[in-house]
Amino acid sequence: MLRPEKEKVVSQLKDKLAQAKSLFLTDFTGLNVEEMTQLRRNFTEKKVEYKVAKNSLIRLAVQQTGLEGISDHLEGPTGVVFAYDDPAVPAKVLYDFQKKIEKPKVKVFWMEGKLFGEKELERLARLPSREILCGQILMGLNSPIANLVGTLQGVLRNFIGLVDALQKARSKPN
Repeated sequence: MLRPEKEKVVSQLKDKLAQAKSLFLTDFTGLNVEEMTQLRRNFTEKKVEYKVAKNSLIRLAVQQTGLEGISDHLEGPTGVVFAYDDPAVPAKVLYDFQKKIEKPKVKVFWMEGKLFGEKELERLARLPSREILCGQILMGLNSPIANLVGTLQGVLRNFIGLVDALQKARSKPN
């Protein structure tokens, strides 16, 4: 690869690293073309990007963005997964893929300024999606209010029934 091409790749990687909410380094050794294609397809469906690049170019981009500790894990074949929306989506895709064929191996992943190992991948992958978590929080916040409204409606219904009964009792001739 010529120097201008390398500079372009490093610049692209640097931009992707700056935009990513999470970053996963994988070792794709042992994946055949069909499996790699399926993995890329799974990532694309979830709006996640998977890029294979030379470790030296990834190292340069990482150094320019200031992400610490990632360079230590750049050995052997490396694929980089970039998540721009939900940082947990790549963990789910990788975990599901690993359950089928036990590959690719996750070297390390970066999220919220911290590095995590492969052991944390399963814990992250089993978390509900962001939409489900937001829904659960909203239900939790909405539940007391809904109970209060239901209680107030019951009191109001009883009061109206009482007023109605009083009105009927007074209008009835003795």
